[in-house]
Amino acid sequence: MGVMKKVQVLQTYWMAAVMVAAALLIAVACGGSATSEQDTAPAQVNTPVPATAVPAASVPTAIPAIAGQTFEFPLVPAWVSKAKYQPMILQGLTGFNPGQWDVQSCGGLPSCLQPSSMQFSGLVYHDPNDPIEIICDLCKNWEVSPDGQTYTFKIREGNWHDGVAITANDVQYSMDRIVEPDAIRARTAAMRDFYEYKTATVIDDRTVAIPIKFPGPLFLINLSSEYMKMYAKHATPSLSADEANQPGNLLGSGAWKLKKFEPQVSIEYERNQDFFKEGRPFFDGMKFTVIRDYNRRLAALQVGQVFTTGGPNIGTYGNEDSLLLQRETEGRLRAVYIEDAVETFLILHANKPPFDDVRVRKAVFLALDRNEISDIVRCRETGCFGSPGTFFPRKGGFDIEPADTLSTVPGWRVPKDPDIAEAKLLMAEAGLADGIKIKLNTSSSPNNIRTAEVVAEQLRGTIGIDITIDPSDRASAVARMREAAHHISVDSSGVIITDPSDYLNQHFVIGTHKNPDGWTDDRLTPLMKAQAMERDPAKREKLFHEALAILREGESQWVPTSWGFSGAIMDYRLQGYNVPESEQLTKHWEAIWWDPDVPVPAP
Repeated sequence: MGVMKKVQVLQTYWMAAVMVAAALLIAVACGGSATSEQDTAPAQVNTPVPATAVPAASVPTAIPAIAGQTFEFPLVPAWVSKAKYQPMILQGLTGFNPGQWDVQSCGGLPSCLQPSSMQFSGLVYHDPNDPIEIICDLCKNWEVSPDGQTYTFKIREGNWHDGVAITANDVQYSMDRIVEPDAIRARTAAMRDFYEYKTATVIDDRTVAIPIKFPGPLFLINLSSEYMKMYAKHATPSLSADEANQPGNLLGSGAWKLKKFEPQVSIEYERNQDFFKEGRPFFDGMKFTVIRDYNRRLAALQVGQVFTTGGPNIGTYGNEDSLLLQRETEGRLRAVYIEDAVETFLILHANKPPFDDVRVRKAVFLALDRNEISDIVRCRETGCFGSPGTFFPRKGGFDIEPADTLSTVPGWRVPKDPDIAEAKLLMAEAGLADGIKIKLNTSSSPNNIRTAEVVAEQLRGTIGIDITIDPSDRASAVARMREAAHHISVDSSGVIITDPSDYLNQHFVIGTHKNPDGWTDDRLTPLMKAQAMERDPAKREKLFHEALAILREGESQWVPTSWGFSGAIMDYRLQGYNVPESEQLTKHWEAIWWDPDVPVPAP
């Protein structure tokens, strides 16, 4: 990639195997006894490292044993004393009007997790000072039973935003709500593989035992997702699903309280003065102005009207614009990137013609030129900020689809002539040799619009599919995707956990908005369950390859197009943001502060 030579980026390294090391570095560091959050000062956004930094080991490693161990955490980590509280309202921006506020059920980063996450706490989360590690959030320690099948959590003393004390009953209730049968759970559905509904036991007000279906660290890794938030038992059950998705209805315990939401205008938060983590957060409040026009957002950042993007990392800014603003402002704004953290893809709505015919789905899968899509959508003068789409992320130590092997794979073949010939034959067999007119749903984000335009041009020129592009705001596009109101939808997914199972769970679990028609395959479903239970990395990798062979048949609803970087644009005075391994993590803004005395870095 050209960008690897031309741009410096902040990025974390990616872990080996199933990202197990992320959850288990604690065990390595302390032998399973008491440990602490890092004592060193956090790396700052004004200290980029080269994009060519050596990643973690790229081969799977054995899963360390964690059974029979206890993991302890201090109430106040040492680095907090190095942060600076400022009596100010942090001004930021977002390009998205929130459409949902229930993170346990929603599936969108900009339309749900980004505005909602900071109000809530998880049981565990990724350390904001060292995002590779999983540490306690609402808990103060956890113990793993000798057989590895029960996690017992001690809960911190703290209050919900209404002043009611947090107890183990809230955790029990939240776990059951996350896996509630038949409920829509877009990003939390993976927990159903590990935790059985209504099996957690409250031992006392501060202790809850959570059994899991089989031993293994994937439970803790999935529990650390930002979507696995804890809700107040005394305030949530009375809410309907629609009411829970309205702003301010769900009660949180996080660093920030929602103060005011004006649709299409702004989202305002106030500091939780009763936050159970002493010294945090570091502002009096935050205000994110909703600016729908992308170029206006860049202009607002450039002239200093606002100081950060929402998120702050999100795929919208994963192109050269972040880097150009860094140069144009002589370092006042900093470009922050996570490589190949978000993928854009097509969802073929199999509940209506023509995509109820598997031959038409396969024809689209074969006809798309992913190399061209990546070049047009992800590449700029300064380099390429992405790569051709694949079914699995190139993260977590499993490179299931090496780039140097794709040129001979149907759907990725170079040259494309054999793929296009086969696609035309399939269209003819489906009775559509003369083509067809269809409608495409997409959000108005620049990357999605570009993807839709390239896809439309390719399919019209190769197999005669005439596409009308129908863009809308993100929340509306997600709703239309769930309703399967169009023939095709363009959407994107950020990597939640750096394990191949993440993308299988996001796209093929029934009831998620990325699988609106409930597509399934009798061969794929047991493979998904088997990999979750398998503790041997080599055997897990074999299961993923078996799943890949099924997906490469091109019969599913999911058609990858391109990977892209996740970007952020932040004022250099914002400190304490440590770039996570996924744009879906550390969305709580509890560890970022403003330092007016830090020197301006070189552009």
